[in-house]
Amino acid sequence: MSRSSENYVYLIQKIDGFIRKYCLNRVIKGCIFVASSLFVAYIIVTLAEYYGNFNPQIRTILFYTFICGNLFILTTYIIFPLLAYFKLGKTISHEQASAIIGSHFHPVKDKLLNTLQLKKLSDENPDQRSLIDASIDQKIAQLRPVPFSSAVHIGDNRKYAKYALAPLAIIMVVFFAAPSILSESTERLLNHNKRFIKKAPFSFVILNPKLSAIQGDDYTLQVKLSGNEIPAELFLEDGVNTFKLDKENIIRFNYTFKNIQKSKNIRLRGGDFSSEGRASCRE
Repeated sequence: MSRSSENYVYLIQKIDGFIRKYCLNRVIKGCIFVASSLFVAYIIVTLAEYYGNFNPQIRTILFYTFICGNLFILTTYIIFPLLAYFKLGKTISHEQASAIIGSHFHPVKDKLLNTLQLKKLSDENPDQRSLIDASIDQKIAQLRPVPFSSAVHIGDNRKYAKYALAPLAIIMVVFFAAPSILSESTERLLNHNKRFIKKAPFSFVILNPKLSAIQGDDYTLQVKLSGNEIPAELFLEDGVNTFKLDKENIIRFNYTFKNIQKSKNIRLRGGDFSSEGRASCRE
């Protein structure tokens, strides 16, 4: 191998070293971006599901949008740059790398790209090769002290970490302050095909010690509501019939069955929520 060829191989190795560091920098930046997008998307879909309590169709769309979106971002910003780092996929060319290097080292802005162009010219014109190679050697001598790899500052990625840490901090706050938001939403999203009954913000408490009465007597059902959001009205479903309970105060209601003749299966309803199962009033 001639002296000129050795110099050019050395130059190409320096450019390849820059390209590998450039790809590694893209991987690191991609990891931060993927983490940020993953955390933000998780916050959005879990809050949307928690407060929206969507049906299975919308929940399925949310679930697969979350999965496919993050897989696309993962592939684009981590997998492809990682393949390029190991020279298994498409990466930037020597000419593109030269342009990037030149933008960071202005004294050699055009020399590096011009050297690559001269090498192609030398290969295409064998009769002028010695003269062109001499020019190439001269330019390489000027480029030798330039640390190409230092044009990539991996440490600069620290300033992007805040974009991942901010949504992560929100997730942690919600996890400790209101864990049900994340746990319930995540469970419903993972079981996106399943229909869930919306959980009531209050509970029905039947105060009667026994749900039984003597045939022909009147019977008063007493109900108490407990919770954060108490409905203004309470209804009783008796088969196909619906009756409004009398309101004693904000949280207590009652309803009197007149002249009971047979057992009844009843359900209580307040607002958009109903009691789970049916209570049985026996003779």
